[in-house]
Amino acid sequence: MDAENPLLKSPFPESLQAVRDVIGLEKTLELVGNCGGTRIFIPRSMSESHRLAHMLGLSAASKLSRHFGGESLSVVRGASALRELRNRKIIDQYNKGEKVADIARTFALTERRVYTILSKPYKR
Repeated sequence: MDAENPLLKSPFPESLQAVRDVIGLEKTLELVGNCGGTRIFIPRSMSESHRLAHMLGLSAASKLSRHFGGESLSVVRGASALRELRNRKIIDQYNKGEKVADIARTFALTERRVYTILSKPYKR
């Protein structure tokens, strides 16, 4: 799925590019959603009980541990990447025939904002 994701080609926060390369886009976005704006310590060895394993799954957390073990990572909020992903989901839902009012409720936006997002050309 990651290989087809347009965010892989979009400007992504430089500090998260290495993390994205190790655990993939979706898990990186989960990390940003849970820890954005903070520093996290990555242990040298990962256990099932570690909060990162609970958050991302043991496989992704173990990959982080192998690549960044013993380091503290600054997890930026990544607001622009998250916003771009949200906008892509809005466009996809609209193209599948979902009503603007339903999309607005799903994403806690106004209908006007959804129309604004839909009116902008999407960079592929």
